[in-house]
Amino acid sequence: MFPFAQTADGCVDSLPPIVAGLPSDASRDAAVLTLGASESRYRRLFETAQDAILILDGDTGEIVDANPFVIELLGYPLADLFGKQLWQIGLFRDIDESKAAFARLKRDGYIRYEDLPLETREGRRAEVEFVSNVYDVDGCTVIQCNIRDITARKSAEKAARESTERFRFLAESMPQMVFTARPNGDVDYFNQQWTAFTGFTFDEIKDWRWTRFIHPEDLVETVQRWSHSLATGEPFEFQHRFRRADGTHRWHLSRASPMRDTNGTITMWISSNTDIDDQKRIEDDLSRLYEKAESLNRAKDDFLATISHELRTPITSILGWAELLTMINLDEATRRDGIATILQSAQTQAKLIDDVLDVSRMITGKLHLAIEPVDLESVLRAALTALLPAANAKDIEIGLNFQADLPPLSGDTVRLQQIFWNLLSNSLKFTPTGGRIDVRLVSTCAKSVVVEVQDTGVGITPEFLPYVFDRFAQQDITPHRNHGGMGIGLSIVKQLVELHGGTVSAFSDGEDRGSTFTVSLPMTAVAPLALQPVSRASAREKTYAVSRGTR
Repeated sequence: MFPFAQTADGCVDSLPPIVAGLPSDASRDAAVLTLGASESRYRRLFETAQDAILILDGDTGEIVDANPFVIELLGYPLADLFGKQLWQIGLFRDIDESKAAFARLKRDGYIRYEDLPLETREGRRAEVEFVSNVYDVDGCTVIQCNIRDITARKSAEKAARESTERFRFLAESMPQMVFTARPNGDVDYFNQQWTAFTGFTFDEIKDWRWTRFIHPEDLVETVQRWSHSLATGEPFEFQHRFRRADGTHRWHLSRASPMRDTNGTITMWISSNTDIDDQKRIEDDLSRLYEKAESLNRAKDDFLATISHELRTPITSILGWAELLTMINLDEATRRDGIATILQSAQTQAKLIDDVLDVSRMITGKLHLAIEPVDLESVLRAALTALLPAANAKDIEIGLNFQADLPPLSGDTVRLQQIFWNLLSNSLKFTPTGGRIDVRLVSTCAKSVVVEVQDTGVGITPEFLPYVFDRFAQQDITPHRNHGGMGIGLSIVKQLVELHGGTVSAFSDGEDRGSTFTVSLPMTAVAPLALQPVSRASAREKTYAVSRGTR
């Protein structure tokens, strides 16, 4: 029931109560009271509504009633609204547009404008939502118009739209890859850097389809961490690998933070993804270099401790016998033994010092090779002869298998003897009493010769085998190790073999399974690229100096 003024055709003032068909006066009075209460409730709603409400005459379209919000919205007094049409109060641009809307309303019984411009009495522009319905009340056609001011909402939408456009412009201009996601984690935006990097279109990686370019080894943890952030609202941060369009995987640092409304509810997630592959590789290289430096530093400490012990042993023997020889009257046999021990200890100490000096020369590039024709069998026999007393002392059998009639090769006689003395000495040291050492000399082709030293000693563990030729490397580095040495003999072997243009390798089936060392040398010494010729006084000798940087 609408409380509007009636016209002369019977719709004036308030509508009369509907009493037709009531059975008695009592029932009619009750109906009148009920109808009055209904009209009172409607009037209260009409007056207090926060939307502007206009009541129009169904035939003329003129305003016959309005609630207080209309007055506040339009700025017209109520008296100025009566009898006017909508276009006259700023709802339509002109009478023609107003008449067209009115005709459509009468035809369809309903009309709605989502966004209708309105101009108030003071000239202020507003955006309104306009809904109008046609009703028939007791034979009278009534039009109700609901007008909602959406200026603030439209302004907020415009601001949000502009903010989104600014964000998109910024995201598209950034070198980083950026994406946004809904509160449930569905990705709803990837910037162009993503599509350029992955080679996928947005539709191919939106929502949760982005998992297709995550490295398989990183996928499970990526999903777990992302799901945890979605469930808890905690920021997401993780380093993982993305597959580039060319199939290459590159490391990225991904960070995502939630955006919340004034109530603290997450409205979206914003993520940046930074390519850190180059940085990661540099960090890995630095880490490896640091570990290597630490290893070298430990090796240096071990070497200093070892060399101190190794040098102290012969010095102790020399000093002891020297004191005995000067202070006590000894028989001739004891004196000869003492002198022999002093000589042997001095030679041992000289050998240690020579090895250390050789290492220093190799590091600084000052080691020279005097190249000349060398009978390799003679070199091997000389080395064996020097070590034979030690082999006899341990009852170690030495087997020789030398290919006959090998031509001389080009090399440094002294350094070649040093190579094989170190190899044979190493086998003697690590072969227990009663063991066996086999030495083979063969020519595999006209251009090279191979020397193989095989023993039945303690062997080499698989873990240590890759480092057996490293400087200062020792398989047993405990304070109470069973075998002496400074851990530089095999590294000297490797350096000298390579200076001759050859190769050396080690093989072992494991601990207590013996070892085999194989040296391959060219028949004609080939100076490595790092070697430079050095003039010598002797015309028959050709010498090379090791330049800096040679291993």
